[in-house]
Amino acid sequence: MLNDVVYTSEKYPFLIDPTGQACNFLRYRSRYLTAFKKGDFEKESLRKGLVQALHNGAWLVLDFAQLDISLTELFVEGYFPEAVLSPHELFKEEIWKPLLRPTDEFSAKVTYEHSAAAAVGQFQDRTVAHAPERLADVNREFDPKDAFRLIITSTKEGGEVPDGVKDRMLVLKVACDPKVANDKSVGVWGGGERPTEKRTPAQLKLDNELLEVAFDGEADAVKELLEKGAEATVKDGRGATPLSEAAVKGHLETVRIFLDWKAPLGSDPNSQGNDKRTPLHRAAFGGFLETVRFLLERGSDPRLKDLQSDKPFDLASNDETRTLLDAWDVAITDRLKDERQKAQDIEDEKSVKNAEDRLRLDKQRKMAKLSGFIEKGDKDGLEDELNDIAGNIEAYRDDRGNTVLHLAAVHGKVEIIICLIKDHGCGVNPRDAKGWTPIAVAGFHGHKKACQELMALGADVLIENAYRKSALDVAKDDEIRGVLQSEVGVVGGKLGDADASAEASSSEAPAAKAKGKAKAKAKADGPAPKAKAAGGAQARGTSTGAKAKAKGKAKAK
Repeated sequence: MLNDVVYTSEKYPFLIDPTGQACNFLRYRSRYLTAFKKGDFEKESLRKGLVQALHNGAWLVLDFAQLDISLTELFVEGYFPEAVLSPHELFKEEIWKPLLRPTDEFSAKVTYEHSAAAAVGQFQDRTVAHAPERLADVNREFDPKDAFRLIITSTKEGGEVPDGVKDRMLVLKVACDPKVANDKSVGVWGGGERPTEKRTPAQLKLDNELLEVAFDGEADAVKELLEKGAEATVKDGRGATPLSEAAVKGHLETVRIFLDWKAPLGSDPNSQGNDKRTPLHRAAFGGFLETVRFLLERGSDPRLKDLQSDKPFDLASNDETRTLLDAWDVAITDRLKDERQKAQDIEDEKSVKNAEDRLRLDKQRKMAKLSGFIEKGDKDGLEDELNDIAGNIEAYRDDRGNTVLHLAAVHGKVEIIICLIKDHGCGVNPRDAKGWTPIAVAGFHGHKKACQELMALGADVLIENAYRKSALDVAKDDEIRGVLQSEVGVVGGKLGDADASAEASSSEAPAAKAKGKAKAKAKADGPAPKAKAAGGAQARGTSTGAKAKAKGKAKAK
């Protein structure tokens, strides 16, 4: 719910919470400053809370409790600026830079360099080559993340809104069933989301050990850790699960243990890491034929693509593996996936305790259906689902903040893009969790026709994402960039110089297009798909590094 309201209103929420349930929920999920604690609302405490929450992509909660507090009185330039109320202004360097102090310390972003890439200065993911990594960089510089949210709460009866809030924040009142309000252990809030139990340091240690032994193929140790309570679905800094870690080294017996553990939901054979690669991708790259066969027999989908649009077949390192993948009957895959989904539906139903839980689950399922129709290009099926939605379509988003229009742009579904905007009233410039607009997404994936249609419908190519990059900056190649530049003066004129844009279009676009066509032809004339030696350019949404291993040990993978 919090992400939805920020996406659709472009305002941070102010919660009127007479029951105190939202505050109980947020207390354990955020950096929590309260008017009841001496010093929390002093300017230095507010500054530290703001910069740390920004760096970590966390929620900063200011609890006004039952006191009459003027929000405007908290604003102090260089400590807690008024721009903090704007989800976009706050991420401008000229706003956050004055907040930093030489004594500030921030959690590190760790990067590993693959030894095989050292000679050419490239960085690679361990899924594309299996030589030891070494620590390349520990970056402790301030790095604001778009997942940051400012939330203000008030438990004052009567629902009065403090000065400076009404027009600048989205005011929401938390409603709660009396029985739930009296049961402090329940904590249902905001669309039915429940506070999840945090794993203890001991449990987290088990999880980390599970990732280690899975990669090493220590089957007995894997069994022991699972029985002790290690989480089979835990992910490392690259988004890889223990199953994926076992698959990348072809440890068949370890893979079997994970897929047998609490089957069919214990481990997902189609889990995707930050690079969108599945265990099947990783096993195929290593040429581990029997592991690939077993994964297919347990529901791994050979049709899934990674962020470079490669299927497991494209990454397979030998003819035997490619032959197996090419001949596999995907009807078997569909049957196995349906069985898993039915089991997941039964499990999800167990969590439904009230109307709010039902609303949350139904919304989640609806978005999954919409995504499926878009990926298949089924416009009629999509429209049937959309016609059942009474509220704002843009409120339906996946776990990365993508609207249905974003997803249509990802897949280059031009007919669906036009339908969503013209027939269903979708805004043409919504932002995802990291500030990407549909036209930026379409340009990044190289969908020329989709870019042209989006611009014709009013898309602005100059809107920047959380990393200060516009659609022009992230365009896949010079041809796409030339298409976007050709319309800057017309579509994005309100943000740029129309004359300069026209000049850039006339001088650069033809050369860019020619270069783009040459690239396309070279690709078309190239050899048959084969295993890739490098992971390619880092794609949208991928992690820029891995987390440091426990006790500072860098694992060789």
